[in-house]
Amino acid sequence: MMNKSIYILLVAGLVLASCAKEGPALMRGSYSFKTGGSIEITGKLYETALDTVRIDTVVHTVTIMGIPITDTTYNYVTKTDTVSVRDTVITRRLVTESGQMHILEKSGDKMVLTMNITGGDPVVVQAGVSGGTITLEKTGRFVPVHDRIGVAFSYHDLQLSGSGTRYDNMIVFGLVYEGDYSESSFEGTVTASRINCIATQNE
Repeated sequence: MMNKSIYILLVAGLVLASCAKEGPALMRGSYSFKTGGSIEITGKLYETALDTVRIDTVVHTVTIMGIPITDTTYNYVTKTDTVSVRDTVITRRLVTESGQMHILEKSGDKMVLTMNITGGDPVVVQAGVSGGTITLEKTGRFVPVHDRIGVAFSYHDLQLSGSGTRYDNMIVFGLVYEGDYSESSFEGTVTASRINCIATQNE
C-alpha cells in the first residue's frame, strides 16, 4: 500500500509539473532571435517616359556696322509623362534582423514580447498564450525591405502579427506583415508573407 501511495504521488507531481509548463510559464524567458523572409505586394506599376518640350523662343537682334544680326534661343523643359499603368505582383526580400527577445507575463494568458533589434528600433508586441502557442497582436513598425536588386533597402510602415510554437528550447514564429507599400513607379498592398523568426532561449 505504501509503494502504491508513493507511485500515485510521483505521477501527480509529474502531471502538475507538466501543467506548470503550459501557457505563459512555457513561453516566459529571454531569447536570442533571427528573422528573415520575403513579402508579396499586389499593386500598380507606372511606366513613364521623358518628353522634351519647347516652352519659349527668345530672339536677340544686334546691329554691327549697320548690319542687323539676329540670334534665336529656344528654351526647353523635360517632363515625365505616364505612358501606361498595369497591375502586377512583386516580391521583395526583407533585411535579415537579429537581436534579443524577452517574453514577459502580464496577467492570465496575456504577455508582452519585446524585440531589441541589433542596429534597429526596439519593437514591443502584446501577445496571448494558449497551450504551447503564442499569438502576436497587430502592431505597427518600420520594416527594412531590400530593393529589386537586393543591394539597397528602405523602411516601410507595416503592421506586424503572427504566432509561434514552442519546441524544446526554441520558439518558431511565422510572422505576417500587412499594409500599403510604395517605391519608385509602384504602389500596392502587401498580400502575402513568407517570414520566419527563430528564437532560442538563452542559458
